[in-house]
Formats: sequence, structure tokens, C-alpha cells
Amino acid sequence: MKKLFSLLLALAAPAIYSQELLDTVVVSAAAYKQSLLNSNRNVQIINRAEIKEAPVNSVAELLDFITGVDAQQRGIFGTQTDLSIRGGTFEQVLVLVNGVRLSDPQTGHHLMNLPFALNDIERIEVLMGGASYIFGANSFSGAINIITKKNEGEKTNAEIQVGGGSFDSFNSQASVDWSGEKHNSRISAGHNRSGGFKENTDFDLSTLWTESNWDINGNSLKFNGGFNLQNFGAQNFYSTRFPEQYEKTRTLNSSLSWEQNLGKSTWTSQLYARSNWDEFQLFREGEDYYQYRNGQFIRGNDTVPSWYSDHNYHRSEVYGLSSSVNLESKWGKTNLNVDYRYEQIRSTNLGKPLNEPLNDEGRGSFKLGDQRNNISLAAEHLISFQKVNINAALQVNYNDVFGLGFYPALNAGYRFNKQRIYASFNRSFRLPSFTELYYNIGGAKGSENLAQEESFNYEIGYRLLNKNWHFNATVYRRIGTNIIDWTQDCDTCDLLASNAQSANFTGGELSLAYNLKPSLESLYLHNINFGFSYNQSDAIENPPYYSVYVLDYLNYKFNLRLMQKLTERLSLMYTISYQQREGSFIRVGGGSPENYEPVLLINASAQYQLKQVRFYLRAQNIGNQRYFDHANVELPGFWLSGGLSFKF
Repeated sequence: MKKLFSLLLALAAPAIYSQELLDTVVVSAAAYKQSLLNSNRNVQIINRAEIKEAPVNSVAELLDFITGVDAQQRGIFGTQTDLSIRGGTFEQVLVLVNGVRLSDPQTGHHLMNLPFALNDIERIEVLMGGASYIFGANSFSGAINIITKKNEGEKTNAEIQVGGGSFDSFNSQASVDWSGEKHNSRISAGHNRSGGFKENTDFDLSTLWTESNWDINGNSLKFNGGFNLQNFGAQNFYSTRFPEQYEKTRTLNSSLSWEQNLGKSTWTSQLYARSNWDEFQLFREGEDYYQYRNGQFIRGNDTVPSWYSDHNYHRSEVYGLSSSVNLESKWGKTNLNVDYRYEQIRSTNLGKPLNEPLNDEGRGSFKLGDQRNNISLAAEHLISFQKVNINAALQVNYNDVFGLGFYPALNAGYRFNKQRIYASFNRSFRLPSFTELYYNIGGAKGSENLAQEESFNYEIGYRLLNKNWHFNATVYRRIGTNIIDWTQDCDTCDLLASNAQSANFTGGELSLAYNLKPSLESLYLHNINFGFSYNQSDAIENPPYYSVYVLDYLNYKFNLRLMQKLTERLSLMYTISYQQREGSFIRVGGGSPENYEPVLLINASAQYQLKQVRFYLRAQNIGNQRYFDHANVELPGFWLSGGLSFKF
């Protein structure tokens, strides 16, 4: 046992795997369906069992389980979270729900405005590395596909969950599933709130999600729709000059998809829309904060600067239509895809002057805005012979602002027994957000002259997947040009958005998961998981030059996760994470940039099932570490939460 644990501690892993994953359909790795073992890319999966047992309260916390993923949180319950994969910035990751893109053209800070809770998720698939040849813009350093769960039985089920804990936190969710012979639907609603662990860190979050699936003569019609509403104190989120910030967002997502079987081919079409309303208060308005009186914000004897006449109001709209066909023949599998996407912003601060102001937000009106159209054509082909498969792809993308681009990919793999050696190459890109192009207030200035980001991605890896073991080792290289960053030349200088530099990243991921055999279950250990990731950029920060995002990344991270089954009803899970973040930040009050300190985080959870009632208890940051995922945004120390759920 000592030798076994020494070996495991030297390695690492992101998820619990079993034999069934040999045939799991992975939609994140290619435009056509394939199993995990046959994938020529590094794909990480979190399944339903892990989601249920994990000592977390939000999707953001759950994603921190993935080796190579950095969920930079700014509060409890994932109040606002910036995602990074393989050292990329928060703008360089794409999130999808059931294969539908959720990217927001205003800013990547809204990427995790998800309209559902943990209990609505079936599994999460993460494609590591660039994927523009599949998903187009913004899948620059990786893509995360969240698959929601649906009722498989021909009956009605309902579940109610309530809980609470430290920092005056409270959470609740109710869901109903119903289905018939050729139909199933789900609707859920949730509410989370907290008074905050310190001043101006309170939040209020509500979600509503609905999903329906119909079988029509062997074809599939699916509808997804959801709404996210959150208000939160944003202490030091975007600026330390004006720390008492506040933000309100409302996000509406919907999609309709049709999949038709045509013998050996499949035709799929998607129609989707996303609307996001954002009110950003650089000076928080409300009781015990600033009051709006006679055109000014006043707090006691304090009046805000004259240049701040009102809050920032933004409304972004996204509409898209895509259609693809999968063809299967003796020459292999082929996917052809066409995608059209329209993005628009209406704002008090972002964009160019509108011909006619829109008077529907805030005390003022939308006088600025912009829009852009994007169309892409993509083709991907997979050919297999004996133990080798090769897939080649090309996406041609045209944007009416940034022009024409070509994004090829070539992936190959050799499979023997239950093992695979694979290699991949692709070119990816990202369009600047409207915030990067136009923002100009509070000492931060965007630039209309920004070019789109480009990267070349290289990866080689080895995978072993059988009944009790899952092992994956990958090394990669990303060569990035025209990388957009917000930079500062001194502690009193403005933040400027620019294509600051080239940023190349080299790294690797190592993962190992082991399902214990019955002979070892006397220790009550059911699963052992370890993960290690290393990432290094050859871009150099030279004081007084200060990078806000590009050079702020995880240098390395160790994950350890243990799951115990003490009885059939009682289970425990423990997670330990040790991470070192590169980069630096200037503390409140000014001074020289300071490096991030290493942090050790320990979490634990207990679940007890009593017939239809499940009780849970979660302890997070047990060591009460003081740490930061983002400059000057302190995260909570030890906190405890618990609750119960009832199914009927």
C-alpha cells in the first residue's frame, strides 16, 4: 500500500473514470461523435457522480477540479468567475451549453452567467487547447461544453433542495422532470444569496432553466432556455482607485435545434440567441452607499468626480444560425458546417454614436453602439485504417470588421489495446470584445485599433483507459501573436488596452485516476484522483510595465481527490489543491508590484442518503488561507455550508 500511494502521490488526475467511458460520446473533441479513447485531443470529463459528491457550491468551483483549468473566482458561489485554460486569459475560453455557444461580445467577465445550477448538469467536457476549427472565434485556448441532464424514465420526478451556511448564505432550488413515450422535459428554478464575507461582497443570484426534447419519427427536436439574474458587490474587481463597485446583470439564453437521421448521414441545425443586460456602478448606489441627488452621487460630505454623471449601462445581443451535416462512407466520416452569427452592443459607454439614442435603460439613454457580422464555413474529415486514425479540418471565417481568416487543423492517433498515442496541430483566433475596443472611464482606455488575436497550437499525448485506471499525459506549445492585454506603466497611470506583445506558452498535464479493487476497499476508499499541470510563458514583465491579465496565470497546480464510501448511505469526498500563480499586482494604496503567494486549499464534503432525502455538509478552505485569484480581490477563509434535498 505504501508503494501504491507513493506512486499515486507522484502523479495526478481530473475525474472519476470507469469502463463505461470507453464508449462515452464526446462532443467537445470533434464535429462528429466519438469515444474518449478514440479522441486525438486531450479531453477532460467530470461526470454526474462527481458533480453530486463534490465539496462545491457552484459550477465555477467544480471546474477547478480540471487539470489545466484555472477558475479565477471573485466571491463565493461563483459570483463572478474568469476562466483560463492553459494560461490563456478570461477572454480566450469558450463555454457551450449542449453544444451551443454562450460567448458574450461585451466582455468575457459575463461568460459564466449560467442559467442553471449544479443539480441540472449531467457532465462537463473540457477540450484543452485551441479549437477554432470546430467552434470558431474565442475557443482560443480551450472550450468547455456543459451537458444538462434530462429525465430518461416515463414518469414525473421532482426535487427540492435548501441549504445555508457561513456569511449569511442561503441557497434553494426546485426542479421537475416529466416525460412520455417520445418526449421529456425539465424545468428548474434556483436562488442563492449571501451577506458577504466582508464589506461589499454580498450577492443575490436567481436562475430559471427549461429544456424539452421530442422524438419525431426518429428525428430529434430540442429546446433550451434559461435566465440568470445576479446583483453583487464588486469590491476592487476592476479598479483599486474606486474600490466600492457594484454590478447587476441579467442574461437570457435560448436555442432550438433539429437533428434528422438520413441513413448513414445526419443533418443538424441550430438557432440560438443570447441577451445580456449589464449595469456597472463604479460608485455603488444604495443604502449606506452613494445616493443620487440632483444629478450627482453624494455620500455624506463626499461627492463623486464630475466626470462620473451616471452608471454604465450595456445591452448586448447575439443571434446565430448554424447547420451541419455528418456523412459516413467507406472513405471515413465527414462533417460540413456553415455558421452565421450577429453581435450587437448598445451602451452608455461602449461603441460609436448612434443615429437615434435608445431611451430604455438607466436614468439616461443608450447613445453608443456597434455591431458586427460573422460567417464561417468549416469542413472536417476523419479517416481510419488499421490502428491509425487521422482527421483534418479547415475553417474559413469572415468578419465584416476584421476580415477573412483561414484556420486549419490536423490531428492523428495510434490506438493499441486500450491505449492511444496522439498528436495535434491547429490555428485559432479571438475577436476583441467591445469593452477592449471602446471602454473609456475611471482610468481605463480601450482602443478601436485592436487586431484579432492569433495562435498556433501544438500537442502530443498518451492515454490509457480501462476498467480501473485512467492515465493521460500531454505536452503542448501555444504560439500567440497580437495578444490583447490591459497594461499600466506606473501605479498612477491609466490602464490601456493594446495588442501588447506575443505570448507563447509551454506546458504539460499529467493525470491519473484509479477505482479501487474490492481487495482494497477495507480502507473505504472508492476512488483516488490526482492531477498536475505546469504552464510557463516566455513573455517577460519588465517593470514599470504591468500586465493585468496576460502574465497572470497558474504556473503549476497539484490536485488530490479522495472519495470514501463508509456505508451504502454515507460517502465522503476530500479535495486538496496546491497552486502557484505567476504574475504580480499592485496592492491598494500603490507601490511596487508584488508576486502572488502559493496557496494550499483543503475542502471536504459528506453526503448521507436516507430513502428519498439526501443530507450534505461542505467545508471549504479548511486551512483558512488568505489568498487571491485576481489582484486585490480577496477570497473567503474557512466557510461551512449544509442542507438537504428531497426527491419525490
